[in-house]
Amino acid sequence: MDRREFVSSVMANVMAEEDVKEGRAAQAASPDVNSPEITAMREKAAKSSGLSLGLAGRLSGTTEAEIKADADRLMEEIRAMPANLRTQPKSILPTGGAVDQPPSYLDIDPIKLAATIMARRLGS
Repeated sequence: MDRREFVSSVMANVMAEEDVKEGRAAQAASPDVNSPEITAMREKAAKSSGLSLGLAGRLSGTTEAEIKADADRLMEEIRAMPANLRTQPKSILPTGGAVDQPPSYLDIDPIKLAATIMARRLGS
């Protein structure tokens, strides 16, 4: 191995070690998004913005101001949704039909039904 190859390999090793150190420093500097502190900040921002706690986990950011701004943006989007997407569906009767529709069995004429069955059986 000549001198040039040796210097190149040493420089490559040093650069690789520096990259590893920088990666560790970046990981240490970035907060854990699942830490109890950030979870508490998310819940606080959700409560103050009027969001449910179920949506608190969807908030992003690492500082309280970022999380609060995200909660406010999400709440604005929810308020801007059409009203028909935010309302509850019509209540259902125990029979499975909607409240404003009569049950379908009231529309059946038993005499016509019997005549249709007999006609099918006799093949006419």
